[in-house]
Amino acid sequence: MVESGKIIWNPYTPNYFNNPYPHLKACREQNPIHVGIHKSWMFFTYKDVSEILRSNEFDVSELSTYLNSKEPYIFKNSSECPFLAKGTQKWAMYLNGEEHRKIRVAMAKGISILPLEEVIKLAMTKCQKDFEGLEKFDLIDYCAAFIYYIIQDIFNVQRSKDLGAIRKFSSDLARVQDIYISKQLYQEINNSFLWGKDIFGESKYMDIIRAEVDLNAEDLYSVLAVSLMAAFETSKDNLGLSMYELIKQPHLAEYIDTTDNNGLNLLIEELLRFSAPLQYTIRVNRERMAIEGHTVPANSKLYLSLASANRDPLQFPNPDQIIPDRAPNPHVSFGGGPHFCLGSTLARMELRHCLKPMSTFLRKYKICDEKDIQWGKQIFMRTAKSIPIERRH
Repeated sequence: MVESGKIIWNPYTPNYFNNPYPHLKACREQNPIHVGIHKSWMFFTYKDVSEILRSNEFDVSELSTYLNSKEPYIFKNSSECPFLAKGTQKWAMYLNGEEHRKIRVAMAKGISILPLEEVIKLAMTKCQKDFEGLEKFDLIDYCAAFIYYIIQDIFNVQRSKDLGAIRKFSSDLARVQDIYISKQLYQEINNSFLWGKDIFGESKYMDIIRAEVDLNAEDLYSVLAVSLMAAFETSKDNLGLSMYELIKQPHLAEYIDTTDNNGLNLLIEELLRFSAPLQYTIRVNRERMAIEGHTVPANSKLYLSLASANRDPLQFPNPDQIIPDRAPNPHVSFGGGPHFCLGSTLARMELRHCLKPMSTFLRKYKICDEKDIQWGKQIFMRTAKSIPIERRH
């Protein structure tokens, strides 16, 4: 889509959901700051995105407030009790000020006391056992099973809630953040929020949240729901996309075999840069700002393209290649500043303990057919819904 001879960000350009990077590259090179088709400001270069992320001069856009304004229309003439705004009202990444600080501290403490290494190693053993010997399976199912066993232990997810149900719950919660959602999908997501109220058993993580922050039952559920969604959805997507690249590029498996711990950590950061599923994050400018010839009114929504920034050649030479020992690697996959991702430690630890066993296991397999891969039609999160693989013969 072109306006005044310049490209305009439009996630419905052909093939965007399969591969958003050509469109993001064109925006970054031809029109790096502009108002997209959704009438909000877009930023594409590493310089602009990273500077705004690190600054304390910006707020985040409050998702619950936005949903609260839409619910009278979404649930018009419905007897169903809407839960979307309530369900998201304690999501730390959409909170500002002291409330954000308190909930963030509580979540960080809850994660820090968990025996994560033990949980991850046990999950890896269970996952390998589930898929050992299969001639064909779905790579995304494999990655999702590994993450599911982890979140089962961390959050004491009730055993009656199987992987398929948790995947739908997590996916629906992630989609509430997207830009274009139909009224029907909003209602479906609302049903998922209501369904998920009984999935959490007592856990050390829940105990810490209760001890650190005075929350009623609905607010506690809001924190637990976003914790599970963040731990499951982004990890499953990043892992799935990373393993997809490992199967396609056998030299990466060879690198994993021969490298030391430092080399493995370098590859982990490169996979996080290259395959990070979170494509955008939003900030709000408190004051009018002038930037590179543009005047942005106060209280504007600023969509920061993390995916574009991570592929900016001015920061990352050969950005569309996975360079296993890339250093330095200051990617923005976990955001930055006051809202730096709380799950970064868990994400890195998962990769540190699963890369070698998964790489060894998956080298026996190949992609069935690239045409069979199904990509999710989501804007904020890049997700592969299905990647069928089969044993090599």
